[in-house]
Amino acid sequence: MKYTLQIKTGDAEYRALKNIPKEIFANPNFRLLIEITRGRKSKNDKIGDLQKRVDALDDFLDPSSFVFFDITSEESLSNEQIDQLYDFQYGYVNWRILFAELHTQYPNAVPMLLVNDQDNDYTNFVAQIKTFTAEYNKIGYKIYPAVDEDIIEEEIKIIRDNIKEDTQLFIFYDQGYIVDGLIKMATARAVDYLGKTSAILETVRNVEYIFTSTSFPDSVTSLSGNMDGHIKCSEMLLYDQIISAVKDIKVSYSDYGSITPKRNDEAAYYSRGWTPRIDVPTISKQQIYYYRQKREKRDYADVYIDVAKKCISDSLFPSDVDCWGVKTIRSAATGFKPGATPSFWLSVRMNIFIIEQLKRLSIIQ
Repeated sequence: MKYTLQIKTGDAEYRALKNIPKEIFANPNFRLLIEITRGRKSKNDKIGDLQKRVDALDDFLDPSSFVFFDITSEESLSNEQIDQLYDFQYGYVNWRILFAELHTQYPNAVPMLLVNDQDNDYTNFVAQIKTFTAEYNKIGYKIYPAVDEDIIEEEIKIIRDNIKEDTQLFIFYDQGYIVDGLIKMATARAVDYLGKTSAILETVRNVEYIFTSTSFPDSVTSLSGNMDGHIKCSEMLLYDQIISAVKDIKVSYSDYGSITPKRNDEAAYYSRGWTPRIDVPTISKQQIYYYRQKREKRDYADVYIDVAKKCISDSLFPSDVDCWGVKTIRSAATGFKPGATPSFWLSVRMNIFIIEQLKRLSIIQ
């Protein structure tokens, strides 16, 4: 089975991925959709140069990696360079130039189509499609259910009418955040979109549908004020519901690696401090359990040691999973201080989540 991990180019994501053996990224059944964002701003880099993010891809990607490249549409993660990539003039020429550079380094890369609302008659959207298919013969397009359905159908028809007969087309359906209480509604909507899309693309020979969602909230405290608890991994249940309902359409699995789609500006979000928390995925139980502990004027690193001890004492701790994330929690429980920021422990959670998903889907042993 195939697994497509969708990520943004943030520090936490990179740390989680750099601590996964590089040969895993050479497995064609493990694919990434990488949404390029600006880099971290600093005293010497006022805009957050996105080239830093692009250069750092080599820290974990293998040259043979199967990777989709996209550009963020989140304003908080954008800068002037991102805006230039969305410039639709000359068939999105700036995006095509950047992707050509990426493709040179990663020959199995696939470009995601960009859409700028100001390209009213889709002239440049068509030019982008034709150029990408002529040069690579593979393209991806993402459906967001929040976008007007008529607009999505129009764009899919344009894609159908402007690709070559043997073009490989990848259609992502991005549900975004999901909780158990909304699964029935989300399933019905996804089945409707997938049915209409597949009908439009009936004459296209090579189409793969990929469903993405995540169930990790942007704030755990919004779910519960308790110092321990669990978060259900609803993305797997939602996917199972959808493939059961669309048996005539092949849909592969994708998720965000336990990252919420809505990103916080960490410096601003944690400026008043935070309650140390460690999250531990247990995919076999389709949940992530966590422990928290108030700082109470102690060093953050010392509090994380106490929290790690609680995590490994839990009967759910995935002691049989051999990965950096599990080892990091274990070492912290012995008194080692590997990291004392929410971003670091987010990386730990993501690393465990990805490895467990790869095992669940039989991509690794």
